[in-house]
Amino acid sequence: MNAPHAVCTIVAKNYAAQARTLCQSVKSHHPSMACYALIIDDWAGYLDPAKEPFEIVSFDELGLPDLRTMQFKYNVVEYATALKPVLIEYLLQHAGVERLLYLDPDILVTNSLDGLFQRLDDFDCVITPHLDADYAPDGLLPNDSTILLHGIYNLGFLGIRREAASRPFLSWWRNKLSSSCVREPDRGHYVDQRCIDLAVSLFEGFFIERGAGYNVAYWNLHSRYLDFDGQSWTCNGGPLGFFHFSGFNPEQPDTISPFTTRHTLAARPDLVPLFSDYGKRLVANGYYETRDWPYSFAKFDNGIPISAADRQRYRTAIAKGMQTADPFNFLEFQRVARKVKLDKRKRSRVLTKLLARVPWPRLRSA
Repeated sequence: MNAPHAVCTIVAKNYAAQARTLCQSVKSHHPSMACYALIIDDWAGYLDPAKEPFEIVSFDELGLPDLRTMQFKYNVVEYATALKPVLIEYLLQHAGVERLLYLDPDILVTNSLDGLFQRLDDFDCVITPHLDADYAPDGLLPNDSTILLHGIYNLGFLGIRREAASRPFLSWWRNKLSSSCVREPDRGHYVDQRCIDLAVSLFEGFFIERGAGYNVAYWNLHSRYLDFDGQSWTCNGGPLGFFHFSGFNPEQPDTISPFTTRHTLAARPDLVPLFSDYGKRLVANGYYETRDWPYSFAKFDNGIPISAADRQRYRTAIAKGMQTADPFNFLEFQRVARKVKLDKRKRSRVLTKLLARVPWPRLRSA
């Protein structure tokens, strides 16, 4: 499928219901729009490409030489995010796409996206900020600190065009995410979002879309109010382009997101019909069937689950120049992991000896 305008998303196969719902909502407003979904784990036997509302892109089509390393060192969210610039490059270079919108799979498109594609006539990239109005100092979450730790812009959406000017940014972004696409906000990393804080000042051609109808989600609901006029959804009196159901679980239909204490559906009746509709769409698209489909890169070759500590240890080993033929080989991983542990103990002994030589002042009793 070759088309000048397209939408793409990235999922593991257990998020197929969300990807179906997203792409169906895109096609309800853009019937001929190309929709691509990168499935980041093994999907054969689970999905039938002929029956899906999206064109499947498999991770093995991307031609990455270090794919096995990325699949181990990152968890499912980090790995999916790290492949975002890779997928975008692939579609712009090989699928004939000239204007591309990336949308997270937990998004519902509720109106035409033409306004965003038109932005790409004049700008290389379009992004949306988390906030267009400050939070009240009320102790509720999210707050200013939440945003500063996790990024000024929300990368559940990004628009980009195929232009020479966008290539340096994509190359830079891809390189950053290949090594630091982790959720460690206290260390300045939150998958791809903190990178974009830098990118806006490092690269020209970014447009910050502040329209109230785009990327509405729990983090900006304090300044966004919805209504249904009988034909379409509106936000603050204008069209609601798309709603981002970040953190929403259809098994807990009364909860907006576990990441907010600022809003509840009980206190926001304007949101209830949209959340109810979205939950029903997920169920109709196989949510209860797909949610338990296994993630292909969650275990070692002997069936032992890979822990967050294992992935962290492997990233440390890579930083030290240690490698394995295959990190998913349990024995190979243990060989490298032991070296990382020994190195930590060695540093600890050296530090203890150095501290013993420091002439610390004696403490006086009161």
